[in-house]
Amino acid sequence: MPRVSGWYYDGRGFRPGTVGWEDGVIVEAREGRARDALARGLVIPGLWNAHTHLGDAVVTQELRGTLEELVAPPHGLKHRVLAKAKDEAVIAAMRRAMATMLRTGTAGFSDFREGGLKGLRLLYAAQTGLPLDGVVLGRPSGLAYDAREVAALLRASDGIAVSSYVDWPGGDLEKLAADVRRARKVFAIHCSERIREDIDKVLDLSPAFLVHMVQATDADLERTADAGVPVVVCPRSNAFFGLTPDLPRMLRAGLELRLGTDNAMINVPSVLREMEFAYRVARMNGEVRAREIVQMALRGRRLKDPDAACALRVGERADLAVFDLPAGPSGFASLLRATASDLRLVVSGGRVWEPPSAPAPSRRRRAPREPRAR
Repeated sequence: MPRVSGWYYDGRGFRPGTVGWEDGVIVEAREGRARDALARGLVIPGLWNAHTHLGDAVVTQELRGTLEELVAPPHGLKHRVLAKAKDEAVIAAMRRAMATMLRTGTAGFSDFREGGLKGLRLLYAAQTGLPLDGVVLGRPSGLAYDAREVAALLRASDGIAVSSYVDWPGGDLEKLAADVRRARKVFAIHCSERIREDIDKVLDLSPAFLVHMVQATDADLERTADAGVPVVVCPRSNAFFGLTPDLPRMLRAGLELRLGTDNAMINVPSVLREMEFAYRVARMNGEVRAREIVQMALRGRRLKDPDAACALRVGERADLAVFDLPAGPSGFASLLRATASDLRLVVSGGRVWEPPSAPAPSRRRRAPREPRAR
């Protein structure tokens, strides 16, 4: 049975011990070290990137312009580039982004996949062979309701996710969301990112989660919390466009917050970087404890399993990451300073991914001296 040892997170704090798994499930979480451990260090559940647009990674040019000019459908820069990009280029870009997630301790992600059925096929091709879990949410190819296309998307994905309420013509989004509910799949939507939107109309769609909410009022936040709808925040993406999520205010409203990296053309999809930035942004409006930031980076897995404990406990899915970091009471603070070089091991569903070791430095031979002229 594969095991790791060190200080592991049990949902309450870090305790010294060993975690072991079989058939993709944790079967051992106990005190004591294992001599045969695959890795030792600070052990946490694998991070979960709760909101990505991985296809955007194909955009490599320097970005200039407003939020609308860069990402808004249907004519934003990313949509124009994706429409012209070759399939092989999009697949390669998404696969690089997925490898980055693994290299930084992420075991799973939730992606808003543009491009209709073709977009879904490209993402699945990129994910092939990687030990990385995912919740893949498709999107209609246009901003209009097409019952046949929606049905096909629902058969091929975990659900549907759209840009925002204000982008859609009246009545169409309600029909789409109703189809998703009947299929018992996930419906998600951006909300109050560019402008404040009518929260009651958005919540009437029964979303599984909302993304951003940076323009929301206190009443909007409280209404969302009362409805039990989680919010995914993406501080680095918001900051790129001069926006700042008020994390202390969101938490005071009672929201369950999750953490995502958003557009891969804007941010490297590293949840480690997002955690560090979120902690700094939170201090601008008060303070959020390091433990809360780390939990935000773990809760995204609840989209896949609503009963997930987001802790290393017997019976939980074997998703974990091992870091070469100081542990004990300072474990949460250590994670907010972590980099990819601190990672020793990632496990997703019991499948192990180890960072490739750096090649040994080659010894340069001295060039032979030219014979001296006599």
